[in-house]
Amino acid sequence: MRHLLSALPLAAMMVAAMPVVAQDRDGEDHPALARYPGSSITGYRAPSLDEIVMPTGPIAKEDAETNRRTLTGKVTHIDYQISPATAPLQIERYFAGQLAANKFETVYSCVGPACGHDMSALILNSGKVAPTGLADGLFNDRNRVIVARRGALWVLLHIAEGPDRSVVYAAVVEAE
Repeated sequence: MRHLLSALPLAAMMVAAMPVVAQDRDGEDHPALARYPGSSITGYRAPSLDEIVMPTGPIAKEDAETNRRTLTGKVTHIDYQISPATAPLQIERYFAGQLAANKFETVYSCVGPACGHDMSALILNSGKVAPTGLADGLFNDRNRVIVARRGALWVLLHIAEGPDRSVVYAAVVEAE
């Protein structure tokens, strides 16, 4: 027993020295969208029939009816985290390249204030896009939004940077 107790501090130091590996919560990537390298899934809702509001222009007011389109179809919601923080431009370029290579057409994209005062509120808090409580809400001007489409398949990406992490909320809609 004494030998076991004397080995515990050594075991604790070894565990503390091991590199931290990002692990996914339950969930998986959508086949149409590969995750940003080094990111992990922190929130997930499996594909299911639902309605989702897709922004198509700046969102000045969360409850306004302009610059949005309501889609019905099989919706997958995924929230990713990247630690340490990575510049939103770098993340956006990764996804824009991936979408272009997969023949998606950009419907709308914006950066920071050009997205409109309530873009993040619509996407992350209203329950009309991300399910309430799913997405990690970072609200600042270090964000970017991409909406792309290939036929009936739509992708929405909300990319934001915080002091210690970056987050990407992704919604993939197979519209009816």
